[in-house]
Amino acid sequence: MKLDPTVLSLSDAEAIDAQASKFMKSGIRLMNDAQPDAVAEALVCFERALELRSRLPVDTVPLFRYGLAACWLNKADALIRQGDAAQITAALRAYDEGIALLLGLSLGDDARFPRRLAIALQNRGLALQACGPPGTAEAIVAFRDAIAVLDHDQSAPIPDRQYLLAAMWTNLANAWASETGAESATRARDAALRAMALAADLEADDADAAEVGLRARHVLCRALSTSLSAVNPQQTMPDDVHEATDIVDDGLTLVRQWEQKGVARFRPVAYDLFRFGARVYGRYQPQFLNEFVFDNIDPDQSSPDYVESAEMRSAAMEALELARSATR
Repeated sequence: MKLDPTVLSLSDAEAIDAQASKFMKSGIRLMNDAQPDAVAEALVCFERALELRSRLPVDTVPLFRYGLAACWLNKADALIRQGDAAQITAALRAYDEGIALLLGLSLGDDARFPRRLAIALQNRGLALQACGPPGTAEAIVAFRDAIAVLDHDQSAPIPDRQYLLAAMWTNLANAWASETGAESATRARDAALRAMALAADLEADDADAAEVGLRARHVLCRALSTSLSAVNPQQTMPDDVHEATDIVDDGLTLVRQWEQKGVARFRPVAYDLFRFGARVYGRYQPQFLNEFVFDNIDPDQSSPDYVESAEMRSAAMEALELARSATR
């Protein structure tokens, strides 16, 4: 039988909340488990925590309200991990429930409140993007709302505010890049540049920030690729060329620095940046192409595993063939 939250004693409410916390922690552990059924089991844990916290006086105790919102949001994340259309629809409903609860809090009272709200809005946007083009416009709104939360003075105490802003500007850039409107490319470019500026001070020492910075560069290179493909063939050196090569060189330098630290997670984006850079150098500055290639396949500047990977070797061979073609 559901208890009336208005007649619960504080000690009873805290006991219920503590029990819910155990389910939440179990669910979070399961979300990090690679076993096939782990996400489904995590979802059960979050449902149990949700049922328990729904009994609490969330309208009078802010932390109980925050805890109930966390149940909805973790449930949404688990549904997204399950992946099909029905789960994504259910996840969006769960995000809406959690966001509505967070919006009922005084966000300036606790740095966790605006942080969780911004991440919830971001994750809702990512879920909308997973629905394909019909969800992109609404995803853009969600990302902009998340940025607005973090830009507010109440978010100043959030320890990783700068990183979160960089991530959300990158997501916004990626969403704009997938649109076809007249201003979309410009907006994607501006958002990517904003993300890169925010990540710049962090990415040499923080792998998560480095990932955000590299993703922003990837989006920007996509935008530059589109603009360069539309260049008049009579224009020998478009303005975007120097920007494109600078972005690629900086990004690949960052990848090599992390490879020297034993971090290999950036290779997929590195391969794309390398191929894009080789094409730009090969077409517009072929005299620098060999230097570009050999800098990036020098194991002393990164790691043997990286430069000897099948993807990098293939990309380097393509680039060297471009260099040979340019001298014929």
